[in-house]
Amino acid sequence: MARRRAGHDHRRARIEGGVGSMVGSRTETYESGEVTGTASVLVVQTLPAFAVDGAADARPLSRAAQRLVTYLALRDRPVRRAEVAHALWADSSEEHGAASLRTTLWRIGRVHRDLVRATAERLSLSDTAAVDVQAASSLARSLASAGGELPGDSEAVIGLLSTDLLPDWYDDWLFVFRERWRQLRLHALECLAERLGEAGRFSEAIDAALTAVDAEPLRESAHRCLIRVHLLEGNRGEAVRAYRALAELLHDELGVRPSPGVRALLA
Repeated sequence: MARRRAGHDHRRARIEGGVGSMVGSRTETYESGEVTGTASVLVVQTLPAFAVDGAADARPLSRAAQRLVTYLALRDRPVRRAEVAHALWADSSEEHGAASLRTTLWRIGRVHRDLVRATAERLSLSDTAAVDVQAASSLARSLASAGGELPGDSEAVIGLLSTDLLPDWYDDWLFVFRERWRQLRLHALECLAERLGEAGRFSEAIDAALTAVDAEPLRESAHRCLIRVHLLEGNRGEAVRAYRALAELLHDELGVRPSPGVRALLA
């Protein structure tokens, strides 16, 4: 139990370190998941669990309030009240949904007065709120760009990119946001693995590639990255072993062979 807890704490530290480096520009100091300094900035966390950091009031938000804050955080723009009510209270009548929205906004305001900006027609998070998944998405896009700067220490970044968006939530409206983040982080991990390998940082490159493989075992492009990194390091035996593991997996699960592009790597 102690070893499992230690592993969980280490993984959480990697996640928080990666998020902290991204949202730090919105705060004076953001380290280890905590906001310090004089700037009044709230950080909405969704990777992997919901939290609001940096608030003077530590009272937890209700389930409905958490979902409303998350919906606004993921939309990242002002949203019509009717749209929010329909998404979050889809099984209710229009009148009941509007009333539930008003009640939820009131409850959020009692705990975090400056978190949500509300007008007669639209809702959004306030300008003083930062969102971890938005910052993480910017990081992922940078890593996937050929001109993006490689992180000096990739451990926290890989930990961040290994994290799902609210995996314990089952709301229908969340699917598109979760899938968008999943695809983005997997592409970022693959690009990071190849770029680290080309830079001669092979241990970090393999960590990034294996993280992508672990996240989606049937994703052939992740396995292709792992094989390429082994070849770049001159470990042809490791590359063959990785290829055989992929070939066996694809045969057992899908009844297919690796694509010609993957087979060509070892030709």
